[in-house]
Amino acid sequence: MVTVQRVFVVLIFLGLIVLVSAPSALAANTVYVSHAGGGNGSSCSSPQSYSYFNSSSNWSSSPTGIQIGPGTTIHACSETYNDTTAGDTALTFRCDTATGSSANPITLTFDQGATNLYNSNYWSASGGAIGNSGNCSYIVINGDNNLTIANQTSGGSPTNGSGLANQQGSLGIGLSACTNCTVENTTVANIYVNNGSSPSATNTSGDLTGCIAFSGTATGAVVSGDTVSQCKTGVQVAPDGGSPADASNVTIYNNTISDMDWGIMVAGGDATDTISNLVIHDNNITNWTNWQFPTDLYHQDGVILFNVGNPSAGLTATLYNNYIHGDLGVGSPTGFIYCADYATCTIYNNLLVNTGHVIYGIMWLGQSTYFGKDMNVYNNTIVGATSSDVCIMLNISGKAAIENNVCTGPGGIWLFSTYQTSLASFAATVSTSNHNVWNIGTGMAWGSQASGANATYSAWQAAGFDAASTTADPKLDSTYHLQSGSSATGLAANLTGLNVASLDLDMALNQRPPQLSTNWDAGVYNASGGATPAPPTGLAAIIQ
Repeated sequence: MVTVQRVFVVLIFLGLIVLVSAPSALAANTVYVSHAGGGNGSSCSSPQSYSYFNSSSNWSSSPTGIQIGPGTTIHACSETYNDTTAGDTALTFRCDTATGSSANPITLTFDQGATNLYNSNYWSASGGAIGNSGNCSYIVINGDNNLTIANQTSGGSPTNGSGLANQQGSLGIGLSACTNCTVENTTVANIYVNNGSSPSATNTSGDLTGCIAFSGTATGAVVSGDTVSQCKTGVQVAPDGGSPADASNVTIYNNTISDMDWGIMVAGGDATDTISNLVIHDNNITNWTNWQFPTDLYHQDGVILFNVGNPSAGLTATLYNNYIHGDLGVGSPTGFIYCADYATCTIYNNLLVNTGHVIYGIMWLGQSTYFGKDMNVYNNTIVGATSSDVCIMLNISGKAAIENNVCTGPGGIWLFSTYQTSLASFAATVSTSNHNVWNIGTGMAWGSQASGANATYSAWQAAGFDAASTTADPKLDSTYHLQSGSSATGLAANLTGLNVASLDLDMALNQRPPQLSTNWDAGVYNASGGATPAPPTGLAAIIQ
């Protein structure tokens, strides 16, 4: 009995040590703010002002009361704020005094109702309507589907853009040197209303505009659930400016982006920039009409990824479940997905639909001077609008695996274009191309933009590729699903062995067949709703 008691006492003692030594999270505190303020910050009936939020004297690394610091949630009260100061920033995170942590983020939320941050001239070109001072970590801007940021009057008239009162650089949200920071559930519009649809357009001021922008180090940034339009770049992550600067582990998803030149841009231009494990998924991107001209400044892309500053580090990215569609126009279009300039990309379950003019690389993988590296392209559906469209521009220094894709167009479509001068040199960069639906009609399988050489589909197959592929009609319906008798049904290789969970589902999140002996369907959608999970094996009955 004595031994048992001693053990019990020791356990209690050890438990007390754990309780005493374990780090405790900071006590969460809240403060309510509005532009005018005038209260004690305890509620929207008595809010503090935006100037309170913007003053470093109210920030602390160990906040008490209504101070702002790690663990604080700032509730922005419902209102329409009309800022009349050109180049202003309404709300500035004072990370030069205090910043968040993984356990205690600083959250600015707009959960109290509809809130509009309007500038009747234009928001700052560096901080936007919401920005930061100092190096930030773990801050969250949650618009809660209530927040709208715009350069416009309270009546909704845009104030910055072609032919308007202002033609100035401007951002909606601008965060610099912000690691593990999140921007979510926010609408940004009318940052720059461009009118570049005509070849006679000469306005260039929109080039320095963006809806949501991260600059400098942006490791772990998250941009999700946002709706952005009328700006040069919808979502921009550019680590340039740091020494070094990193934009790894960035995730951009579930955003709706329109009326821009570049939908999503993640890019490095400095020698110390590093960008790895970038993930872009479930975004809807469309409408480049107003950003076609002048062509020496604007060239249209859905997603554009590169790291020209640091070729050895390059860029690594995964893109899946994105719907990119519409007309890139006749200015200087590139592609719906541009992954080039020392980038390595894994691209699957993307629906890319051209509805307008010719695109010489709907998926543009590698540039003439700055090659891409390795490319993996699986289960995408690519739909052309003209017989001159090209499914994939491929110009890489590494190897490409291209499987289970559907590529189709009215009257045909070209499969591949490149800057390689011969079919042999191009083929040397492709490790696998098979189980695809290449509905090319009278189109060619391959063409060189450098030499003008081209090759037929039979010549491409003779080079050792696409033995199990087909050129038959995939029979897509108006929503790009497979109809009865589609050539894509049961054609595709089972890629379960790659162990990519999001690839094991189609774009509609239906399960693809997990049994390795069962073929998949090519393209983004299963021919039917989904596969029945395999029955368990190796079970034994136990009778008690």
